[in-house]
Amino acid sequence: MSESLWVLAFILLTGLIFIFAAGGIRWMAKRKLEVCTAETTGRVIRWLQEEVYDDFNSATSYMWFPVYAYDVQGKHYEKKGDIGLSEPGETNEDVVLHYEPGNPYNSYATLRNYDILVYIFRILGGLLSLGAIAVWWLYYAG
Repeated sequence: MSESLWVLAFILLTGLIFIFAAGGIRWMAKRKLEVCTAETTGRVIRWLQEEVYDDFNSATSYMWFPVYAYDVQGKHYEKKGDIGLSEPGETNEDVVLHYEPGNPYNSYATLRNYDILVYIFRILGGLLSLGAIAVWWLYYAG
């Protein structure tokens, strides 16, 4: 197989990985929606900075994750958010939290960010996959 076909195969595979990742994120968000049916008001009490290593670029970056504090039936909970940001947000900001009634620690602040991730991953995956197929079609099949 020629080197250019290997590159196209790699681009196609990367696109498919993005598409499958979008499906996984969507499934996880749907699961949270099904289980976390109760609602309470929480507060962002601090931001945690975590090191994130990128294998693809061999680089290290940092993400900021909110830590939420909330009370359910007289019990206090603190939980780190699932989605990190490139910059820390505001502290002492009130947020609506959805939680699982039988396990209040299982909670989330918003699913809007999940939807954004799903769209980004689908678009990237689709563009990479279709681009690789189009190049293959134009140069090798046509």
